[in-house]
Amino acid sequence: MTITYKYSVLIHSCNPKLKSATPCKRDILILFVLFAICISPSSSFQLNDKLGNSRTRRQGHRKTRTARVSSSLLSTADSKSPSSDLYSNLQDKFNYNGRITAPDPNFRCGFVSLIGAPNMGKSTLLNALLEETLCTATHRPQTTRHAILGVLTSLEQKVQICFKDTPGVIGDPAYRLQEGMMEAVQGAFRDSDVILVITDMFSTPIEDDTLFEKLQKTNKKKIVVINKIDLADKVSGDSNTNTDADVRDETSIVKDVEQDNDVFSYEKTLTVQDAVSRWRELIPDAIAIIPMTASNGPQDVGVVALRKLLMGGPDVPAAFRDLGRPLEGMFLPGVKFVEDEVAHGIIPKSPPLYDSDTLTDRTERFFASEIIRGTLFTKLGKELPYCCEVQIDEFREPKPGDKNPVTRITATVCVERDSQKGIVVGKGGVKIKEIGMEAREKLEEFLQTKVFLNLEVKVEKNWRRDEKKLKALGYLK
Repeated sequence: MTITYKYSVLIHSCNPKLKSATPCKRDILILFVLFAICISPSSSFQLNDKLGNSRTRRQGHRKTRTARVSSSLLSTADSKSPSSDLYSNLQDKFNYNGRITAPDPNFRCGFVSLIGAPNMGKSTLLNALLEETLCTATHRPQTTRHAILGVLTSLEQKVQICFKDTPGVIGDPAYRLQEGMMEAVQGAFRDSDVILVITDMFSTPIEDDTLFEKLQKTNKKKIVVINKIDLADKVSGDSNTNTDADVRDETSIVKDVEQDNDVFSYEKTLTVQDAVSRWRELIPDAIAIIPMTASNGPQDVGVVALRKLLMGGPDVPAAFRDLGRPLEGMFLPGVKFVEDEVAHGIIPKSPPLYDSDTLTDRTERFFASEIIRGTLFTKLGKELPYCCEVQIDEFREPKPGDKNPVTRITATVCVERDSQKGIVVGKGGVKIKEIGMEAREKLEEFLQTKVFLNLEVKVEKNWRRDEKKLKALGYLK
């Protein structure tokens, strides 16, 4: 690397000032010098190749006046990476308390979007990967309405994975709310470095043909998750331990799949091997197709294998061996297991985007709304109107020093018709009281403090089609 004489003099002239200047002034002076070097048309950063050598000879013939930066500041430049060598030497030379250090050049950071049909277990999987209960997960489809960020950071592995949980893909949105949800899915798809396609052992497809075609054609890295493989025994009838509840679940599972199959034309699979083979045909360039049961939690062998694959180790092959004998089609043709080196390249090299202790960019106010709405799903079951929405009107945290700290939350449950309000409130207000008690317990567990919760139910006619209200609720930009 060569730097013109005037900038060499400039750096030397800064040395006395740098020794006596405050840390802030030092940073400014160093940045000024680097900026001047970068924008100067007369500065030359030369690589050790034919072009660089010939350019050096031509400059020598023209007797260009150059000088190397003094060894007190910079060492001889690495011919392979001159800019990184300059950066490294500056870091070593000006190492003092309060200095903002450069990020590790080997650190990896990227976005991983979870995409799939409704009720495939995307939120359950994200909770398992993070080992935290971040997203509301229920047995009802379309529980997730927003794209929710979950951040997994390992300083030991030098990696930060920014997961995006997305709403279930809808082929034909019926109203503006669903259009906004699909816009969130499209945005997550565009911004992702890696796409996790979440399906089940029935090979439930992504209903949006346009999105699925983009998924097949994109050069982004893809991994397929075959979730809910615990249903295989129930459907096949091979299990000898089925309880009466299991039999009822089996009947409802098959019935639901058949109903879906009447509407959507796709090849239903009833074994894990068939599901893996089917998705290998649909997405032939998928790095891996991983069977799992995400509802088993963070220690499910499939969840552990996926987490290690994304983090780049350690010992990714061992994690896949724990799944048992590899199924045909789990990996790319000719690949027995994904090695650590390949896994290490899934997440691109980049500085971290968030602090190491960051879990999400959403507020406690947002998650309070999600927890209350999730409680509505669990308490009302099939009675629940899908048009329910929860809006936080007040979220008041306790003041420092309070002897009895209590977080006070006032929330409004919005429905579209008076008849729906009656379902939520219940006879004599019994149902809304039950919902409030259960939601308060969940909020206290989440916030780790006592909570006073006041719930009201309000009729907001056609709020799902009202753009102004949807913007206020965060569904539209």
